[in-house]
Amino acid sequence: MKRLLLLAALVAWSGMAGAVVYKWVDAQGKLQYGDRPPDGVHAEVVELLGIHGTHAAAPSRPMASAPARSGGPAADDAAKKVVDQDVEQVREKQCAEAQDRYKKMIEGRRLYKTGTDGERQYLTSDEIDSERVNAKHDIDATCNSTT
Repeated sequence: MKRLLLLAALVAWSGMAGAVVYKWVDAQGKLQYGDRPPDGVHAEVVELLGIHGTHAAAPSRPMASAPARSGGPAADDAAKKVVDQDVEQVREKQCAEAQDRYKKMIEGRRLYKTGTDGERQYLTSDEIDSERVNAKHDIDATCNSTT
């Protein structure tokens, strides 16, 4: 009886261990997890037991906007739309990183850079001001650009 229960538990566990879990970002920018990503969403396979590395997963069904090699202008427009969406996602990520850097520069009291030997090299007031200006310029370049 114990062997039967153990066998049933192992079979159930092996089914769960072989399950694939995906992660993706929804339309509101929130990270989502599930066993099936929504159609047309770029999803990645989450590293689970027995799975090493993260792999990009293809959408769960072929996208209608996927360009065909011999397609016409409609396929090119669809491909351009997908590329534009990817570029926008990258731009939003870069903008958030630039804003975070600027916030740290403004709120920081004793700012430093790590030297070649790993030691802290504290910045002078002029260097801090220069870094703040550079951080603000990065925000303007990444967040406010239209190209």
